[in-house]
Amino acid sequence: MLLKLIIAPLLILLITFAQKRFGSFVSGIIPGLPITSGPISYFIALEQGKLFAANSAVASLYGMSGIGLFCFSYLVVSRRFGMLKSLFTALSIWCVFSVITLFLPVNIIVASVVSLCILLGLTIISTKLNISADAKPLNARWELPVKMILVTSFIVLVTFISQHIGSAWSGLISTFPVILAVMGSVAHFSDKQASTFKILNGGIIGSLGGCVFFAVIAFMLKHNFMIWQVYATAAICSTLFTIIFSQFINRQFTKQAMLNTKKAVLKIDSLG
Repeated sequence: MLLKLIIAPLLILLITFAQKRFGSFVSGIIPGLPITSGPISYFIALEQGKLFAANSAVASLYGMSGIGLFCFSYLVVSRRFGMLKSLFTALSIWCVFSVITLFLPVNIIVASVVSLCILLGLTIISTKLNISADAKPLNARWELPVKMILVTSFIVLVTFISQHIGSAWSGLISTFPVILAVMGSVAHFSDKQASTFKILNGGIIGSLGGCVFFAVIAFMLKHNFMIWQVYATAAICSTLFTIIFSQFINRQFTKQAMLNTKKAVLKIDSLG
């Protein structure tokens, strides 16, 4: 229990540092990764066993694409509507998709293909949206303690009820985008459209890294590896993948922003 209470605040402090140091895009990538669902999966493996955790990891693989759909839905709706309508729409889509995944096969290959196809498609579409390349992060004083309380409570709750709700629901609920919902909503409420977009687009990129994380876990837990070895390997693989892929996407952001700026200059020149 003490470890559960300590690990969440440390992870939130990491996100806060990244937000101040690297900006909204990176601060969105980190919570898109299995920041909450990873520790939950680890505690489930310790408390419920490796087979239960492996099946839960497959459900979390589906859940990663649910996070991507939440982020994409929010950023699309937020271009025309306010925070409450955007958040309600995004959460509704997450809930509907999560229920649908309960009827999909508990198979690592199927889950990986479905999630990767959805997230790669969302990444390509969202990267082409007309948003400025540089977005300064929003820093609300109350945001840090709220995120610490929410994430700590979430980890304790899901690990506590996991034995009662089964591996599928445990895996799906663990991927609920609690941090991204708070960060995106705060930025949107404060009229930071560019920051909102970069946070949520970063969440989609991070979810791809989450797919790698849970694919490794679902595979390795069914073999003769120690639990700490499984999660350490998954963390390393997902981190390396996310760093490489995010660098590529960030270059696409820069190119798109430069193209948008060039079009705007040409339009002004033609009007003049």
